[in-house]
Amino acid sequence: MDVIEIILKVTDAKVGFSIAAIVGYCLYKIIAERSRKRLQSFNNDSNVNDIQMDSDNYKLILVVRTDLKMGKGKVAAQCAHAAVAANYPEVLHAWEKCGQAKITVKVDSDSALKEIAKQATAVGLLANTIKDAGHTQVKPGSRTVCAIGPGPAKLIDQVTGHLKLF
Repeated sequence: MDVIEIILKVTDAKVGFSIAAIVGYCLYKIIAERSRKRLQSFNNDSNVNDIQMDSDNYKLILVVRTDLKMGKGKVAAQCAHAAVAANYPEVLHAWEKCGQAKITVKVDSDSALKEIAKQATAVGLLANTIKDAGHTQVKPGSRTVCAIGPGPAKLIDQVTGHLKLF
């Protein structure tokens, strides 16, 4: 290879990278604008979950059952399942803007977990309860974790504020 061929290859790589960067930036702007419009439309829609989107303090609470005696890795995996299940784009966007606070608390029974989920939905919060497949540490169908939110911290605290940290 001579010097001219090397210069051409480097130039082609720089051009390709520049094009990719421009396309990526444009896609980012388009997605951000769509999210902003969806959030704005969500704010104007009074029929959606009665969650007030004007709050600037959102969080996600992960309620873990301690009576199952899950290992640390199992708890982490179950919490990840619950967090991923909390998929409501407009609320997620508000939560992301607030730093994505996640707090893990505990309950000592299946009935306590079900009651927390019931209270959360009664006040209009998202509540996603995870049932384990039963391949490792717990029986199939066991409720392991419930994600409450993400949602306004004041509303979530009404439901989970009395629970102890995990």
